[in-house]
Amino acid sequence: MQNNSSSITLGSTNLTILCDDTLQPPLHSEHGFSLLVEKAGEPTVLFDTGTSDVFIKNASTIGKNLTKVDYIVISHGHYDHAGGLKYLTNLGKKFNVYLRQDAFLPKYSGGRFTGIDWEAIKDWFEFVIVKDKLIKITNSIYAFGPARMRSKFEEPDPSFQIIKNNEMVRDFFEEELNLVVDEDDGIVLITGCAHRGIINIVLDALELFDKRIKLLIGGFHLYTSSEEKVDKVVSILKSLPIEQIIPLHCSGELARMKLAL
Repeated sequence: MQNNSSSITLGSTNLTILCDDTLQPPLHSEHGFSLLVEKAGEPTVLFDTGTSDVFIKNASTIGKNLTKVDYIVISHGHYDHAGGLKYLTNLGKKFNVYLRQDAFLPKYSGGRFTGIDWEAIKDWFEFVIVKDKLIKITNSIYAFGPARMRSKFEEPDPSFQIIKNNEMVRDFFEEELNLVVDEDDGIVLITGCAHRGIINIVLDALELFDKRIKLLIGGFHLYTSSEEKVDKVVSILKSLPIEQIIPLHCSGELARMKLAL
């Protein structure tokens, strides 16, 4: 099932898509992802910040005040998820940003730099380095990762690389974080790019929380995948206890079409 609205409400949780590749006017689109999580009675969490200030412009259009954001969670260090951070420096607030240490590493895709300039913004944020597999952000909002790699079928694209210990090596996205909103009757699972595999992430979430998934939303990174792989992923997702699926950002048109059937 898919949803073309920028806002989704499930129980006491409201999700607002602030940045995506295909938002409808008057909202702006760009290659990137950002999602605002508002849970009644709890602090507000922003998951990723897109590439530029598009998420800030869209927030203004929708009527969301980003100065009320209490915590930011960055899924990984690519520009299309962390690039918008520098534009938050204009809001006059020092935000708490949750991320893993490896998010700061220089990142590349086929020789092209795909990270951001962390040095330029380091003094503008309070970085909270996540070290545990699962961390509680608010009373019912959690970040977890990296997902356990269960098979080569979902290994990250080998064209992604990082510079670690002064050496260019393959990027297995060991910093990747996902967000979960835990509700009485199930969980909401939010992914940034799912570089470690959307099935791996879903299976981890099901094991960690032992509840059905009311909504799976975010990037599934299937836009460059073969139809055979997409079919396999879609088949597995449809076999799991997931009520609603909204593929965004890097999921690809093929995956969106097949998941909508």
